[in-house]
Amino acid sequence: MPKLSTIADNIFRLGPYPEYSMLLNKYHFYQNSMLLHWAERNAHPVTLKHLANYGKTLNKDKIIMSANFVRNEIPVRLALRIKSLQKLPFDVVNNFHFAQVYECYYHCFNSFRKYSRIDNLEENDKFCEFIKDTLDEHLTVLPHLMMGALENSILNSLPQKELDEFMSSMLRSRVSRRVILEEHISLTTRFQKNKSSDSLGDLFSECSAFEQLEICTGILINYLRGLYPNLQLPELIIEGEDAKFPFMLSHLHFIFGEILRNSYKAVITNCLRINDHLGEDQLSKIKPPPIVVSVANNAKDVVFRFSDQGGGMPKEVLQDIWSFGKSPKKAQVYLNTFHSLPGLDLNPHFQVKDSFSGQHKKQPPLDGSANALLKNITHMEEIVTQRMGIQDKESQEGLYSRKKSFMRSLIARPFDLTLGVSLPMCKVYTDYWNGDLRMHSLEGYGSDTYLRLSKLGSFNSDKVQLDRA
Repeated sequence: MPKLSTIADNIFRLGPYPEYSMLLNKYHFYQNSMLLHWAERNAHPVTLKHLANYGKTLNKDKIIMSANFVRNEIPVRLALRIKSLQKLPFDVVNNFHFAQVYECYYHCFNSFRKYSRIDNLEENDKFCEFIKDTLDEHLTVLPHLMMGALENSILNSLPQKELDEFMSSMLRSRVSRRVILEEHISLTTRFQKNKSSDSLGDLFSECSAFEQLEICTGILINYLRGLYPNLQLPELIIEGEDAKFPFMLSHLHFIFGEILRNSYKAVITNCLRINDHLGEDQLSKIKPPPIVVSVANNAKDVVFRFSDQGGGMPKEVLQDIWSFGKSPKKAQVYLNTFHSLPGLDLNPHFQVKDSFSGQHKKQPPLDGSANALLKNITHMEEIVTQRMGIQDKESQEGLYSRKKSFMRSLIARPFDLTLGVSLPMCKVYTDYWNGDLRMHSLEGYGSDTYLRLSKLGSFNSDKVQLDRA
């Protein structure tokens, strides 16, 4: 029990607004006119085909035009997203994690809208560095969203349907903005190296279905051998014909990784359950049933069926696996898992610019928590990159090794850390890229997960439009 003196010393922290913030205060509503002005503008429609065509031939004018498009487009998209956040119930947006997202977006909005016009290549180089810094600063947005969703489930702050719609819109808009930002960096890099292309740029890699499945499985197997050194592990059997298709590697690895993680966990858990009467020596001789992945493709799509004999699940569980809304009890367990992720310290670490004075307010010292997170993500990605066998040439020339990604760091998390919201995220990302993700399960036997991915090339690049907000 804390002492009364301790409570008294911290009573000021119990107000409706966080003390560290220059945004979330009683005057914020009156400082909002600039945001509302930008939110009245229309975001430009952008398709993957637009991005591919723009990079066919590059020159100085096109690079500068791209820079100014990004400079004007991002604050519009952020303003629309911030406005939607403001419409949420107060106890939702005032959640610690969602408040961090709100403040991070508002800070970014102010930074972009105040950025001066780019008129030459030297200014564009500085702008690209500004973009890279911004992308790094926003690494914590994804874990904040995931943890905020779990805390709202614990408190029942939003109905499940509304929480799913909110999370889907937040994740989709985040993908759109990051694609626009990363594509401009890619265009600049290609122009500097005198490289033009009619492909989708460095953001998308030509993927082999078989190869990527084996890569993601290899990462899981490494952890499983450490957890179950005396068990035979399920064999991965890949059937069908290999398919080549362009896709965003971080998204593909996350989707494959989470589906395979669930299959392996179900098979191993079920095998241990039905053989719990055996001793350790006898158990080590049991060979679990394999996980079978069937691959088929045509000119437009690649389809995967992940089949396991992991015991299946009840219908009432199956219908909620795609939802971010969990029962309070499960949400608390998953939230505790997040706090177990190594190096993940999500205290506020960014500065916020005052809308009136333009001055920065320094945040309290946080013992390098933000740096610890960035270093941890970088370290985990180095491990992932090594295990994925990415060639030196590719890692030097592509964006894959330069940009940091919380999603890729999740791929390398310990196998026993279950987050609870990974499959809903897979569903959102699959839908975003014009695909589909479904699961059928027979309780007492196993599950089949069906994944359809669009080939983001000439057939579909004109159909896949980045969300406008």
